[in-house]
Amino acid sequence: MTDSSTRRGVLHSSWAPFLWALLFLAIFVAVFYLQKPTTLPVNNGTIKEIFATYGAASGAIVALLGILVMYILALVKRLVGLRKFPILNPVVIFAVAFSGFVFGWELLYVEPTYTDIARAIIGYLGRPLFYASGIISALALVWFLIILLRPLLRRH
Repeated sequence: MTDSSTRRGVLHSSWAPFLWALLFLAIFVAVFYLQKPTTLPVNNGTIKEIFATYGAASGAIVALLGILVMYILALVKRLVGLRKFPILNPVVIFAVAFSGFVFGWELLYVEPTYTDIARAIIGYLGRPLFYASGIISALALVWFLIILLRPLLRRH
């Protein structure tokens, strides 16, 4: 049995990447369905129907890729011997989520909209990816700061 000083919380367990991915997926799907219809004109009815119907499922694909990357980074962290540093856990989450945030920003604000498929991807998927990744990145940053400042707060 482990005492309370050596127990790891759920955020430091092997379940954490899965839970972060579920949170990402929930935010992605919520933003997907709450966003106004795309203002980008998608002239092809088939493309528009596919993205409107199945676009939320792309959040699950991105979440699965995120889980895969987080578990690979956790394995590397374990092999290198850095498992005992819990401050690296939010760094891993932030690195994965922030890359999605940057890609969402790229889609929304930089990418040209020359074709119907590009307009559909940008219009339907860019905003959910941007917001979901941004929220997860912000939460990971707050988690990092809490871990960083916890020893200072315990002294007083």
